[in-house]
Amino acid sequence: MADPNTVAFYSKANYVDLVKTSPLDEVEHQVLGTSYLSCHLGNGTKLLVWNHSNYYEQTEWTTDQSDIPKSSSVQCYQVLKGTTSVIGFRFKDATGAEPKAYSLLLKLAKIGDVTLLSDETDKYAIAGTMPRDGPPVTTALYVRDLKTGVYVVIGSIYFEWDSQNEKVVIIDQEGWPSKQLKHEEDGDNNFTITLISTEA
Repeated sequence: MADPNTVAFYSKANYVDLVKTSPLDEVEHQVLGTSYLSCHLGNGTKLLVWNHSNYYEQTEWTTDQSDIPKSSSVQCYQVLKGTTSVIGFRFKDATGAEPKAYSLLLKLAKIGDVTLLSDETDKYAIAGTMPRDGPPVTTALYVRDLKTGVYVVIGSIYFEWDSQNEKVVIIDQEGWPSKQLKHEEDGDNNFTITLISTEA
């Protein structure tokens, strides 16, 4: 069993051979289904799990896993409080360009760089996490024209927890490129980011 606010990982299925115990916020890449084949979740925790090469493939584990599959879609994890919300983004283009003409790069603390392509999918990729008792979260973002290689948008986006409505919201502050990007709330802490102009 794992202590509260930790997750215990084992090298074999059915909780055999304890390898390590991870505290809240710890991140490891490309270890699930390879180095770790089972895990116990301590009280008050959950795991955000994703594919290292495809951030649209993400899920949340809220119960113990006795036999972690050897699958590319469950390679990486972050230990979160059970009440922490996972934020999702999809990236759309309203400038008339071809699909996948632009990339949206998000610089996420601990998780790393996440890149979305314009009009690539209607799925949501990981865009960060928001603890209910934490301060606002700031994420740097960059939009690049993949044909020219030029960054057409550079800015920041700000999230905070709306305790009254129990959801993540985006707050417009200095650094948000409102002339070039717009954001829409889609529910379940997911958002659509749309490129509306490449002119500063």
